[in-house]
Amino acid sequence: MRSLAIRGKKVRLRSVNRTLRRAQGDRDAKGAKKNRFETRPLCFALLNSLTFPRVPLATPYWNRGTYQSILHCLISGRVIDGLQINALKSQIVKSLGAVGAVLCGSGSLALELALRACEVRGGDEVVLPTFCCTAVVPPVLALGATPVLADVGEELNLTVETVQAALTHKTKAVIVPHLFGNPAEIDRVIELVGGRNIRVIDDAAQALGATIGGRAVGSFGDAGILSFGAEKVCFGLGGGALVCRREEFVEKTSQVNLSAPAFRPAVANLLSTFAWRRLRRWTSPLRSALAPIPVAPDAAPTAYRRESISNLAAAVASSLMQTLEQNLLARRARVRAYRELLGSAPGLELISHRTGSACLTQVIRVLPRHRDDDAASPVINSLRAAGYEVQGSYVPIHLLSSFSRCVWDRLPYAERVWADLVELPCEPDVRLDDVERITRLIKNVIQQ
Repeated sequence: MRSLAIRGKKVRLRSVNRTLRRAQGDRDAKGAKKNRFETRPLCFALLNSLTFPRVPLATPYWNRGTYQSILHCLISGRVIDGLQINALKSQIVKSLGAVGAVLCGSGSLALELALRACEVRGGDEVVLPTFCCTAVVPPVLALGATPVLADVGEELNLTVETVQAALTHKTKAVIVPHLFGNPAEIDRVIELVGGRNIRVIDDAAQALGATIGGRAVGSFGDAGILSFGAEKVCFGLGGGALVCRREEFVEKTSQVNLSAPAFRPAVANLLSTFAWRRLRRWTSPLRSALAPIPVAPDAAPTAYRRESISNLAAAVASSLMQTLEQNLLARRARVRAYRELLGSAPGLELISHRTGSACLTQVIRVLPRHRDDDAASPVINSLRAAGYEVQGSYVPIHLLSSFSRCVWDRLPYAERVWADLVELPCEPDVRLDDVERITRLIKNVIQQ
């Protein structure tokens, strides 16, 4: 089998089973490491293990307004309730041309609300791509519906052909994510299911700010969702939004009771995000040294809370919306640089970004010379050794044992390419000369 690249776990191994064995091995290794240093001061052990990344993985692009908003919430005591919630809602409605928006604690909960508004129930089927974030699955299961996995095309998004192959008489909805910020052909999917009583949900969790023909992604279909969670374009303190194109959707979702977030977890989330993500370049070595026992790579996603968004999280998200255009301009410049420097390199394929892409990240496919070659791992290892925290990409959901309640037929393209993919950084904080150095390292590995 091909090597395994787990997004979120960032390990690359020869198979899913070997990944699970490796997780157990990590536990044993941690125990051995502890015994080795138990007679030495802890500080020496930590210092010996510190290696600071040159470009850390997916740091939030916070601005001066972000920190001012945080301080204002903390000083005023408006961490849970406050005016920033309505301010963020107004920004979303205006920027996406929506009838209304419902804010909640996560993108996963926003997706569940969208499915409820689309009247998805037990026994229904919901089509979604096998190659995407596993957090898309639990909201479908929460309603008793069956997730039906569809293949993806060359841009790693759903296509009309792959959706058509997954439709049955039980299909109630299709979830169309725009992976890595790149717009999917959702307009064609809407045409495909027209007149069949099938709802289309525009999943713009990774593509806030992207457009199709000048129209904002997230505003297509029957409902849209946004996310301000980790590794998103507007990486804040979490939170999501259901974007409603119909008044009836606003009315339906307003009847759903969501609990208020608690004060202490909200503040703890702020401190954790700031320390471990915003300051990741300086704190990642310490966190690695203090890391807990790793979760099994095929473990189910952490259950999302059924709660509303906090005023603190809304304030951070609102500040990021205000600088969204600068964020996108910087990301697009880095994607252009990758294309100019790697576009003609042998042994590589760059996953293209369409016009209007939010350019969350640039994905490359390292072409294996032989069927069982693990071509991507040497690239990842070389970049990490040089201080660049790059990662492999998603494992198709149908290959993960925790998602046995999903159904699917043949998914040949996702199975063929997923292990060869590497995600390259496009955050505004990544300097263009770092992009040049990344591309040189990749070319050197490919030539070898």
